[in-house]
Amino acid sequence: MLRHSLYCSWLGLTLSAALLLICSGCVAERSIPMRAGDWQYVSQTDANRSTRDWLRSSHLQLEPLLPAACSSSLLTEDLVGDDGLPINVSEHFGLSGRNLRKILGNFRGILHTAQAAGGGPYIETPAPQWPGFVDVNIPVDRGIELSARLGIAKNSGGPRDAPCIVLLPGIFGDNGIIRTRDLAAALVQNGFHALALELRGHGQTEFHYPDKPYTFGAVETVDLLIVSQWLDQLPYVTSTGLVGFCWGANLALLAAWYDGKDADDPCVTRELSRGLQSVSGRHYTAGVIAFSTIWEFEEMMDELEFPVSSWRDPVLAAVQDCVRTRCLRKQYPLVTHSIRTLIEYEYARSHWHYPDAVADGLLFLRLMPHAGMPAGDKLEYARVPVLVVHAANDPLCPAQDTANMMASVENPKVAAVILPGAGHVGFAPYCRKYYYSMIMNFFDPHLGPARDGRCPPSSQTHESAND
Repeated sequence: MLRHSLYCSWLGLTLSAALLLICSGCVAERSIPMRAGDWQYVSQTDANRSTRDWLRSSHLQLEPLLPAACSSSLLTEDLVGDDGLPINVSEHFGLSGRNLRKILGNFRGILHTAQAAGGGPYIETPAPQWPGFVDVNIPVDRGIELSARLGIAKNSGGPRDAPCIVLLPGIFGDNGIIRTRDLAAALVQNGFHALALELRGHGQTEFHYPDKPYTFGAVETVDLLIVSQWLDQLPYVTSTGLVGFCWGANLALLAAWYDGKDADDPCVTRELSRGLQSVSGRHYTAGVIAFSTIWEFEEMMDELEFPVSSWRDPVLAAVQDCVRTRCLRKQYPLVTHSIRTLIEYEYARSHWHYPDAVADGLLFLRLMPHAGMPAGDKLEYARVPVLVVHAANDPLCPAQDTANMMASVENPKVAAVILPGAGHVGFAPYCRKYYYSMIMNFFDPHLGPARDGRCPPSSQTHESAND
């Protein structure tokens, strides 16, 4: 029996190694640009006024673009059972949660994750230039400007009047991520302006301001609203939208909350608010899309307290590598894999260096209750269309969290879809046409959920960027 067990273990390791060697050319970041004809228009009716109505109608029209799957996608209303409780997502898709982080247990999910994940980082050296884009610096605070790349959609008369979509990478990502470049280029080619943003602690912003701490979302959320104001001042920008991936998805959702929250929201403590700039007005009125949100990020922080191997858990190990790289770069006392320790280091050198600063920051960032600690009803305050997109086989953030979250959200402006595949942020390699079509239709001022109704909801209203 022991001999048989050892043989099976050896065979499993051998097969895994062989699989990695065979597919080594596939398990790497890839460019998946939008192609002519990828944008499949959706039609809308006056009845589709909420984001949830819009998603239901749009997904029905775009679903044939998805690869054939044993189980259908889940929309907002599908995530809650008749008893009012969230459904079992793994059971619906026939998946085993224990295997999602294993290469053999979730090869396609991890493959699509790797194909969409970035390399880098590009800090000392800027990311390679993008054709048609210019580097800009956006002032957000005294003595600091955020680095970004701006692409302008044009017609024969110069810049066209159009929405500008802001793109956020994952944690410590920068504009070297091919996924960001491909999406930015697709937006501009199809009549939108695009701004790829490098937040504090990221890319060229980190290079130019190495002494500015990264608060993992508190200051950066307010920065996002200031960026929206800056864009609104450009004469050719009609509105702004926001797309975030992974931790960038969390920040996008926080921006939607902060834009509409009450002045005395308990998730912003008095001490924390003293260091945040005051902003007013409405922001990202074209809408917000969050891909692969890390709903239970504190649970992930708990997991990251213990080192993991890239063999057993390649995705979580990659996160720990990012944490170690940040600690090395900042020359912190301990080069750790613990993101909790990293957060403490970052706050210690910020102007929020008071006893409860980290706890206050986590309350600000928290989207779901954790260990008895509250999160507030943040998504209930969103006053712009919000679309959450998750994959059932996400190896980093369980799709069940999306169901659990949406079961508690009543705001009809917030909608969610769980697709059968795509891994973590790997939506372009999973299904290019669905991915680009959903984004383009969502932000289209005549086809998306933010449309004002003054133009007929028809694909004929869309103007090409080349007109």
